[in-house]
Amino acid sequence: MSPFVFVALSTVFGIAGQLMLKRGMGGMAATGGVSIVRMITSPWVIIGLGIYGSGVLCWLMALSHFELSYVYPFASLSYIGIIFGSYFLFRERITLMRLMGVAVIIAGVLITSQS
Repeated sequence: MSPFVFVALSTVFGIAGQLMLKRGMGGMAATGGVSIVRMITSPWVIIGLGIYGSGVLCWLMALSHFELSYVYPFASLSYIGIIFGSYFLFRERITLMRLMGVAVIIAGVLITSQS
């Protein structure tokens, strides 16, 4: 299996995990406050942590194959996935400034991947 698969899976699992964590925490403050017990018993939080943890394991595999300074910029692609995932799942706004940030991130990853 190509080591780039670990980089891609790490990013995808990281995005999915964060979106699930947000879903799990999404109404807690409005419905009685946030507590440790409510957090650790939320199915969305538990699944989100598991998926995010899988992403960390993939990240460790990627680090075993690549230099950190090469692979780390790819982690910034998760910002893009979070922006679009938040838009579709939580109806968060995507402003022009955020789109410009996405363009800068993509340009940065393309530039660093050429080194």
